[in-house]
Amino acid sequence: MTTTATRSIVVRRPFDVVAKVATDPGVLLPLVAGLGRFEFIAADDDGTEEWDMFLDIGAVHVGGRVHVEPATPRLSWHSVRGTRHAMEVEVTEHPDGARVTMSMTVRLGGLVLGRMAEVLARGIAGRHLVAGLEQVRHHLEFGGGDDGTSLPAAR
Repeated sequence: MTTTATRSIVVRRPFDVVAKVATDPGVLLPLVAGLGRFEFIAADDDGTEEWDMFLDIGAVHVGGRVHVEPATPRLSWHSVRGTRHAMEVEVTEHPDGARVTMSMTVRLGGLVLGRMAEVLARGIAGRHLVAGLEQVRHHLEFGGGDDGTSLPAAR
């Protein structure tokens, strides 16, 4: 069974600043750490990267090795090992700044139990996406510096 959760938020900062943050995994992923655990593995010559990503879906860690394709104004990844999942982050222009849209797709096995898990996973993933988008918005609107890429100092 496959389930997808999609959420959007408007960030009141210039499109190019928002796109720079939301499409750079090295900047974005520490901001949305509530989604799960992320570890950079390697960068390829073509600009793609490999990461280990484990998303928290309730008490279950969903994920594995992913292939990341950063390309402004879109960031996407898909699994190459582990639980089948994909994520897209897209930035589009908006009259008040920029709209950031996150979409997460998770494929779960099983028929009846898979369908039940799908319904639960969609709700939990949606809440994680909203929290991640709010973290990105807060960082860009209140603490990201002029270019939005500097991360807040540890306290």
